Amino acid sequence: MKRYTVPFLILIASVFISSCDIVDSITGKKGDRAVELYPVQVSGQWGYIDKNGKIEITPQFQNAAPFYEGLAAIRESNRWKYINSSGDVVIEGSFSSITRFSEGKAAVQLDGRWGYINKKGNFIINPKYRSAFPFSNGRAFIRSVDSNQYYYIDSGDNRIQSVSMPESVDFVEENEFRDGRAMVRRQNLFGYIDKDGNAVIDLKYAEARPFSERLAAVRISDRWGFIDSQGDVSITPKFISAGDFGDGLAPARAGSNLFGYVDKAGNFVISEQFEVAEPFSEGRAAVLLDGRWTFIDKQGKTITHPQFDEVRPFYNGLARVTLLVPVGETIQTHRGYINKSGQYVWYPTN
Repeated sequence: MKRYTVPFLILIASVFISSCDIVDSITGKKGDRAVELYPVQVSGQWGYIDKNGKIEITPQFQNAAPFYEGLAAIRESNRWKYINSSGDVVIEGSFSSITRFSEGKAAVQLDGRWGYINKKGNFIINPKYRSAFPFSNGRAFIRSVDSNQYYYIDSGDNRIQSVSMPESVDFVEENEFRDGRAMVRRQNLFGYIDKDGNAVIDLKYAEARPFSERLAAVRISDRWGFIDSQGDVSITPKFISAGDFGDGLAPARAGSNLFGYVDKAGNFVISEQFEVAEPFSEGRAAVLLDGRWTFIDKQGKTITHPQFDEVRPFYNGLARVTLLVPVGETIQTHRGYINKSGQYVWYPTN
């Protein structure tokens, strides 16, 4: 695979091809820590750079997602495939949609139905589901074809069920297991199950978040607090809203329309000052100020002035940032990468 470098220029080209049919390119999840390659778009084609901004896989794909477990999803000839870190296609099929690899398996859609393949590209769970999501803790959230139910399966395609779990649960976007717990919803109430399907925390919360760093934000009455993995209150409900923990801090707001960050004792260590605040990752958190995004460190200091239209969390030392650029009567999406000091390693291109 040819490798080359290009100058750091903002290239005016075609509008980004929509990636709505690949789960991971729209979720903002972190990529593979073992493969330090990052997708970039140049003149409408996608390739990959290293963490210094050098192109390692030539831009040639219709779309590209981050690497997970050594493989990345790319779109070529209007079909999704998987490549390795050298840019070679290692799994090729007639897939209309695919997801990232997780625990050695990936959900793929074939002829309108979802199943799971291994890293050799062989089906280990035949395509028979209406929807399918990545594995976590040996479990995957799926939607059945015949009865339109949502439930969990194990790696042997067995349904996970217990006497304390509802026969069918409602859809939740963040359905992966974290800290041994999965958030479930039924009749507009949230609770949590363990990997055996036991309802370890009753479905009783009107609003809730998945577990993060062994705590989960839940709304009790009209205030948000945090519970532990047994359902005991760890941080008293006193917030107007709260998010997930990362690096020991969680976004929250208590007395205003602005967010700050609290520690695991529930105390604000970064004052309420941000319009929107995202969880910390690798010592940096995305925040919205005056309608633009930037990142802060754990002392609350911004690493750049607010300037981005969209951002994604840091992984392997870089964060993807987006600028929406007016060109005539259209808006072009330009994506680049910054390091933890806020410096560009790849200026936004499309």
